[in-house]
Amino acid sequence: MEAFSLAALPQLEVGPEAVKKVPAWLEAMGHEEVLLCIGGSSLERSGQLGLFLSLCVEKGIQVTTAHVAGEPSPEIVDAITEAHLSGGCSCVIGIGGGSVIDAAKAVSAMLAEGREHRSCHVKDYLEGVGTLTPSGMRVGLIAVPTTSGTGTEATKNAVISSVGENGFKKSLRHMRYVPDLAVLDGTLSISCPRSVSAASGLDAVTQLLEAYVSTKASPFTDALAIQGLSLAGRVLPGIIDGTLSDDMEARTQMAYAAYLSGVTLANADLGVVHGAASPLGAAREIPHGVVCGTLVRAASETVIRHLKQDGNSASLLKYAQAGYALMNLPAGGIDKGLELLVEVLSSWEESFGIQRLGEFGFSEGELKDLSKKTGLKNTPAALTAEEIHSIFCERL
Repeated sequence: MEAFSLAALPQLEVGPEAVKKVPAWLEAMGHEEVLLCIGGSSLERSGQLGLFLSLCVEKGIQVTTAHVAGEPSPEIVDAITEAHLSGGCSCVIGIGGGSVIDAAKAVSAMLAEGREHRSCHVKDYLEGVGTLTPSGMRVGLIAVPTTSGTGTEATKNAVISSVGENGFKKSLRHMRYVPDLAVLDGTLSISCPRSVSAASGLDAVTQLLEAYVSTKASPFTDALAIQGLSLAGRVLPGIIDGTLSDDMEARTQMAYAAYLSGVTLANADLGVVHGAASPLGAAREIPHGVVCGTLVRAASETVIRHLKQDGNSASLLKYAQAGYALMNLPAGGIDKGLELLVEVLSSWEESFGIQRLGEFGFSEGELKDLSKKTGLKNTPAALTAEEIHSIFCERL
């Protein structure tokens, strides 16, 4: 067996209404004042926010709420941090999509940095942007995803974005930024809009697929990625077409598939679709899940074509196995598996209503420039900038 290492993982609670266990966990860990980061109003409309706050009151836990709109920017993180720097908050809870949890992770770290009289401005610590190295200090951290996509509840980084001219999409990263507790509760994603469920679900599928075929993959990540692809293939179409949208078991299974995508990306890294997500997300206000959902089929076809030219049968076999897993069929020949993979991704691209890049204002010329800024990460084929540009233009 090849040598490999495994990144730290959070304590994990999985199941319908698992979020109800959080107040007891806070009490056991001695957290009396906490900051709750949430997104839009769906959590409140569903009644879940009121229920959670009432359970905290019963445990004598003081909760302050902060709202995160859109993907977290340095300004959003800094504003929340500075508002709570002098208080007694000892734990940050993120209940929401990946953006909310990324913001919670960053605030958790910046509160600790600021209280140690270091900079509390997150931009100072971002990879490739800041000049300071994160110390790894943070206050307590709990991640409760309400969408099933990014898997950030299982990783050591928080993605921070600044959109526009000289924009960036960079990570705040340290091994100690893995949350103390991750909670996967299918009841929380039932109110998630169809479009968000679709984009988030394809984000998870992309992460599972890219981690599975990654040049850094290991037996550990392979096993989890195949399980995650099988789960997503089984429940995601029904969640999107409505037949399973209110099914707590299906929602919990998809949440677990997304969690597995976070575990696998943390240990095997990703590929060209995520290499494209940073420059595209820095240039336009385009949701990360939409980037993944709109590119994963075209990118997979291009990589497969390149692998056939290279004669890379080992990687082609893994793409084929991914196709069988998504369709929940017994593994067979390589050609049939590759056909199934492209077929299911094409079907979801259309039936899920995934938006094209042109709907966000991208032009062919701009995409040519952005293709040159796209990293391959651990893609098993050495795609050229021209091939990446063709992927973009196919989804323009």
